[in-house]
Amino acid sequence: AMKKGRSFGPLLWLRHLLDQLLVRLLSLRFFHWKWRIESPNLERCSGLDLRPVPKFVPLPRVKGLPLVGTLLDLIAAGGATHLHKYIDARHRQYGPIFRERLGGTQDAVFVSSANLMRGAFLHEGQYPQHPLPDAWTLYNQQHACQRGLFFMEGAEWLHNRRILNRLLLNGNLNWMDVHIESCTRRLVEHWRIRMVEATAIDSENTDNRSYELPQLEQQLYRWSIEVLCCIMFGTNVVTSPEIQSSLDNFTQIVHKVFEHSSRLMTFPPRLAQLLRLRIWRDFEANVDEVLQEGASIIDHCIGLQQQQQQDHEHWEHLHPHEATLYHRLQAAEVPSEMIKRIFVDLVIAAGDTTAFSSQWALFVLSQDLQLQKRLARERASNESQLLHGLIKESLRLYPVAPFIGRYLPQDTHLGGHFIEKDVGEIVLLKISKLRLPILQTLVLLSLYTAGRDASHFEQPDRVLPERWCMGNSEQVHHSHGSLPFAIGQRSCIGRRVALKQLHSLLGRCATQFEMQCLNERTVDCVLRMVTVPDQTLQLALRARTE
Repeated sequence: AMKKGRSFGPLLWLRHLLDQLLVRLLSLRFFHWKWRIESPNLERCSGLDLRPVPKFVPLPRVKGLPLVGTLLDLIAAGGATHLHKYIDARHRQYGPIFRERLGGTQDAVFVSSANLMRGAFLHEGQYPQHPLPDAWTLYNQQHACQRGLFFMEGAEWLHNRRILNRLLLNGNLNWMDVHIESCTRRLVEHWRIRMVEATAIDSENTDNRSYELPQLEQQLYRWSIEVLCCIMFGTNVVTSPEIQSSLDNFTQIVHKVFEHSSRLMTFPPRLAQLLRLRIWRDFEANVDEVLQEGASIIDHCIGLQQQQQQDHEHWEHLHPHEATLYHRLQAAEVPSEMIKRIFVDLVIAAGDTTAFSSQWALFVLSQDLQLQKRLARERASNESQLLHGLIKESLRLYPVAPFIGRYLPQDTHLGGHFIEKDVGEIVLLKISKLRLPILQTLVLLSLYTAGRDASHFEQPDRVLPERWCMGNSEQVHHSHGSLPFAIGQRSCIGRRVALKQLHSLLGRCATQFEMQCLNERTVDCVLRMVTVPDQTLQLALRARTE
């Protein structure tokens, strides 16, 4: 019996092993079947799903050096001021989507295809996150400073954004248009009077009766800030002499903030702060000043408003055109401190974006005398299709924000590529095992490249306002190739105000003036926080005779 048992022992052991394996396989199969029924929305379960996994095309990656990435390549191409052109060249080399680390630890995925850009906004999540200027973020941390909508995140941002959507983007906004038209009329009339005075002095030289606009950038800054102040507090309040004087000073310090922020684009703000360099000290002092002066203007305007409201039982009984954004925010039960935060950030943001959008639009218009005549005739017939097209063309060719960024809230499939939410831990030194925290993947939409892409627009380098008119859709292959205000939940809150300002300014200028650009060198764009001319624009006005 022992011999018989020993002779069949190995066979019994093998059969027992096969039985155990079969039981385990059946158990796994049953678990997998149950998991699929209970979790139909889950896309995958590591180690269990035996179905073929869809293959994704590897995302093209620009090779760089440890730590510095491709920073040396960027410096060789002209530095941060030429980033938009550097990335444009990369797109021609790597295609409409690629990954690159321009230095430090932050990877970025650059996208220039209209469909891919639209897809990126579809994946931005409930609380879209965008990159913030390092200098401003550091300042806010150092001073425990709470800021407006641009710097808010999460539920706080969504709550205040919904309120401002209702007030600045949706519904009947004619009450805003009155203030915009009033401010623009004063600016253009000021230009007309100065032109008449200048040409009267040189009346004998009939061939050169033109007036060159002095300090155009500063004048447009002043105008854009005044427009926002009028929308917030009303024209009657803002046109008072004391407020006008305060606005002159406020405009100058807001413009300085833009200049100081631009300088910190080319030098690490944290290093400048640690070393207490002048570049940081100037920026810090300037931001202190603009926040204090902004709060002071608000308090002054509120005081003047309260005096004027004594003549009315309640602001709701005011004429609709006399009601202001401040009244509407109060009615929405927004706290006074929050109103101040929102107002100051709106002014800082509008100062440079609207001023330079207007500069570029005037520059584009000054290049084409025939287009000016056509616009004047269109305005005389109360039409505006060509004017709308001109604004779109200017924003397409010269977007003030050549990149729009979003951090991915989850893993994303974009254009056949798998893009993970997190970059992952980065080991700086293997010996010391020094690691940096996990970073979210940043997607940057290359608006400068997309707007000049022949697959999006016919003859993309030409200014053709007609391409946006009804019946000319064949010239615009992908309208999402130009997204100057972004789309989605975190699109530009000032879009409606900015477009109305451009419409009013260009329409009035085309009606009253012939414009000419006097710059001898070709005007190009460089990046200084926003896209700006590489030289001071010299625009001359002459009275329109036709």
